[in-house]
Amino acid sequence: MTEDKLTAVLRILDSENRLLERYDQKSISMLSILGVFMVFFIVYHRILPVNPFTIVAISIYILCALSAILSLIMALRPRIHRDPEAAGKLPPSEPAFFMGICQYPTISEYSKALDDLVCNETNLPDVYIRQIFGIARINAAKNKYVQRGMLLVAIALGTELALICYLFINYMGRGSLPPIGV
Repeated sequence: MTEDKLTAVLRILDSENRLLERYDQKSISMLSILGVFMVFFIVYHRILPVNPFTIVAISIYILCALSAILSLIMALRPRIHRDPEAAGKLPPSEPAFFMGICQYPTISEYSKALDDLVCNETNLPDVYIRQIFGIARINAAKNKYVQRGMLLVAIALGTELALICYLFINYMGRGSLPPIGV
């Protein structure tokens, strides 16, 4: 492999790894934000007046919040299926990947397989390319779940804010403030 090609492949691999980390950070941040606002909901849900608007809004909120939690958890741990076309062409265990490394029972067997891989320069580009392709598939799945989760978090928080506004408008119309601290 030429030095320029290796450098380009390693840059692509680094870029995909950074995207992987970024999606994880977004998912954790959105889960944290949703958790904080769910605590607020728990505080004031007991003083919401029961009417058709609040029942529909609470239902929308709960469905969106639970769906957002599931989507963001799926972004942290997406399910990726192996490509059936490439499954027959792959070596029995890949010494450059986590799961391939874990399949070796001893360090000496792993060291021998890694030496064989490094010595054979014709197969080395394929190892990096397979890794880039695998990480890119994971990133595509994470992106899908993060985008869906962010939309659901936005809907849930918008619904919650609408409920808070309705709560204050309802109590202010009666000439009092909501008894949140009581």
